[in-house]
Amino acid sequence: MTNTPDTRPPAPGTASASGVSRRPDTSGSLRAIARPRHSRTRAALAVAAGRATGVLSRRLRLGGGTSLPGLVALRIDPGLPAYLGAQLRQGSIVVTGTNGKTTTSGLVTEVLRAAGHRVWRNREGSNLMRGVATSLLIRARPDGKLRGGGDASAVFEVDEAAFPAVVAALQPRAIVITNLFRDQLDRYGEVDTVAEKWRLALSKLPPTTTLILNADDPAVAALADSDREAPVVYYGVEEAPIVTAGREPGDCAEVIDTRTCARCHAVLEFSQRFYSHIGHWSCPSCGYRRPDPLVRARGIHPDALAGTVFQLETPAGVTEARVELPGLYNVYNALAAAAVGVTVGAETPRIREAIARFRPAFGRAERIAVGDKTVQLLLAKNPTGLNEVLRALGMMEGRHHLLLALSDKAADGEDVSWIWDADYERVPGIAAYVTTTGTRAYDLALRLKYTGQPPQHIEPDFGRALTHALEHTPSGSTLYIVPTYTAMLAIRGELAHRGYTPQYWEQQDE
Repeated sequence: MTNTPDTRPPAPGTASASGVSRRPDTSGSLRAIARPRHSRTRAALAVAAGRATGVLSRRLRLGGGTSLPGLVALRIDPGLPAYLGAQLRQGSIVVTGTNGKTTTSGLVTEVLRAAGHRVWRNREGSNLMRGVATSLLIRARPDGKLRGGGDASAVFEVDEAAFPAVVAALQPRAIVITNLFRDQLDRYGEVDTVAEKWRLALSKLPPTTTLILNADDPAVAALADSDREAPVVYYGVEEAPIVTAGREPGDCAEVIDTRTCARCHAVLEFSQRFYSHIGHWSCPSCGYRRPDPLVRARGIHPDALAGTVFQLETPAGVTEARVELPGLYNVYNALAAAAVGVTVGAETPRIREAIARFRPAFGRAERIAVGDKTVQLLLAKNPTGLNEVLRALGMMEGRHHLLLALSDKAADGEDVSWIWDADYERVPGIAAYVTTTGTRAYDLALRLKYTGQPPQHIEPDFGRALTHALEHTPSGSTLYIVPTYTAMLAIRGELAHRGYTPQYWEQQDE
């Protein structure tokens, strides 16, 4: 049978030439949706119990109270997030994706504030339902009502697996999806499984929910290809340098997690591929292709780990923007935030200033002074993320002192076989001294041995590894720490314990 191009009209939710299927409300209002009645007494009890748990947790130094209060509150009132979320006068925005959730939610917060919104978010990083519940209840009064009458927008970073339950409870006014890569296969499953769960969750939302999607990720862009009538705003990169850090493109590890068309399952073609499966894609069989983004970037000039300058294009015009974060992947995060700004009617200069003002979230390119040295934390928890961090390091002159940390706790994913797919072959060309640490420090050391340059030191204990790596970092230099998630928390906690930085839960929003 001969395949012919798909000449059907675009499916509901796919892009028009303007990059948006049905233009979103740009009045600046994100008013909440009316909800069924809920027991105020039960909600008040849940809020009181949750807040008391948080106080006790901090007093006993059991943590920052970012999850346990919500867990306790949900035991009393499972409907608490929906009840409190419905009180948000400006509604909520949910941010999910494999990489970039924390950074994007921070950028979105800055853009909304620049647009005049009061914003609450789960800044502490607890992105399961219990974390969302905690974020809301700490802003509630004893009677179970949000303080200030709920006159705020809320931005929630949400875990990929928790996404369906969270969006069902919150009924958000906008959803931002950054990308979809292979990550924690033992917990999430393959990317197609995650995408199908997301698609089902989105199909149950009201048509007032705006989808803000990465046009350059075929798995994400295809989420708009459904029967629901809803506004969809796409963002993407029009052109970008292909950075190989002095190596031939064919030498780089290929980590491509989406290879086939979401409609007909033919193998996709790429006219430009920036990294992994992110780029300009099309299906040669049915004609399905990358939608035209409404918010775009071109003229991208990376400055290694110092930041990136690019031309930001919105319906209002073109302006030069800068994000103080490394890598092309952070340009995508900035574009997602700019797309949110467009949906709420923020002026382009305000969006540009908000993006430039944003500083790294904890562990995501965060810089910490340690005496006469600097530590920079570069979270990398899957092959694509790791490859992009190593690529950014490779753009810098000279060789670097590295502390590479690999752990296999539940939040990391217990299956660490992904390290064999990551491009650690870059390490010999960029490293002066390497220490490995974490619960799987020896696995990582073995992986590095196969690159031809094993680590100079292996130390599973985070505190001792940090001390050793700092001792072997020259004065005035930077120690680059590349950890998985729980390893990042442990190392950052060690730096906080030594007095070099506050604990992450001490950096509160309003």
